[in-house]
Amino acid sequence: MKKQPKLILRESAVWDMTRNFIPGSFVEMGAGTGHMASLFLARGFHGACHDMGDSSRDLIRKRFENDRDRLQVVDELSDLSVNHFDYLMAFEVLEHVPEDGDVLSQWLEYLKSGGIFIASVPAHQRKFGRSDEIVGHVRRYERLQMQKLLESVGLKEIKMVNYGYPITELTRTLSNRIVSGDKSYDSLDQKQRSILSAQTKPLAIKKMLSLVSGHMVQPFCHLQRWFYRWDLGDGLVVVAKKP
Repeated sequence: MKKQPKLILRESAVWDMTRNFIPGSFVEMGAGTGHMASLFLARGFHGACHDMGDSSRDLIRKRFENDRDRLQVVDELSDLSVNHFDYLMAFEVLEHVPEDGDVLSQWLEYLKSGGIFIASVPAHQRKFGRSDEIVGHVRRYERLQMQKLLESVGLKEIKMVNYGYPITELTRTLSNRIVSGDKSYDSLDQKQRSILSAQTKPLAIKKMLSLVSGHMVQPFCHLQRWFYRWDLGDGLVVVAKKP
């Protein structure tokens, strides 16, 4: 399946924020299909993944069946060792969690003192639309809101960029319009939508992506850097340290 333009832009922003990180152990929460974990494995990292969906964990295990010495997939967070990992990652997860502060505090138990938290979330509640509802989002974040959340759980040295501008203004509007009449997700609850969102996309979105080449988006990976400090893009990438 082709990547959505926003995913390509997000990967670029994550790389910009982590390019100087020394490879070490990571745990990824809400790992979906393991796509982001694969990028860090390729950079020499190793660690563990968890996802609340049984089907997602099965997908990750199958994807990395030849890398079991470098990546563990756990069914329960209690299977992980506390204060163990150098990095804690959660990409496009917190926006699905009603009690985000409580859950983030729980996750941080598995991060070493001095360890780094890395995350991405969709930005700006004013942009919340049908495409958010379909994938099980309960919110989009403002920069100050995310800053306060991270501070509330004790994280320090917070760095944040707002990515995606200007192309995501077009792709978000187009996506909301395309899925405005899609009722195929209406029978699913918020948790089911969240799990499914990592595995597949609405049919109309898949058709649109078939017309989009990743090479078309690459120039915008460079352009978005000019706007990282402004609250214009559709997403936030954050890094912060556990004292």
